[in-house]
Amino acid sequence: MGSIPEIFPPKVLQGYQKYKSVFPQQGVPLFEYTLQFMIIFKLPWIMSWNYKKQEVDGVSPPLLVREFSARWWNAVLDDQADMKAVMNHYNSLVRSPSPGPSCSNTDEDTIKRIQECKSKEEIQRILDEVRKSPTPSEELYQDSQDPYEDDGFLS
Repeated sequence: MGSIPEIFPPKVLQGYQKYKSVFPQQGVPLFEYTLQFMIIFKLPWIMSWNYKKQEVDGVSPPLLVREFSARWWNAVLDDQADMKAVMNHYNSLVRSPSPGPSCSNTDEDTIKRIQECKSKEEIQRILDEVRKSPTPSEELYQDSQDPYEDDGFLS
């Protein structure tokens, strides 16, 4: 048992409904949605329970029944989790696409530089630079090493 959306203040309830529409998740129980919402927007709630002794005829010993109750904490600001706060959170997670890798020396630039060379040494220097510079595909995958690859693991 946890926080109950039905007891949210109106602005927070609207934010919760917006959260559910902006972050749809298939097969997630309502409790988990509510818990995620409460954690992300740091919303506390008061949950209490009392024990009540219940005697039933013919049953020995008496039953100990736990009664739950949950209340909204009025000290929380309504705009802490309203629709605007939900959209701000969503926008902070959405990333613009990263630009493709940029290579400072394109093939055309290299060809032009080679054509302007006056000696074989200059051509060789340019070719050495090209060989040492990473290709665009190498730049893309430079961090995609196998994390389980360990050269010294079995030796």
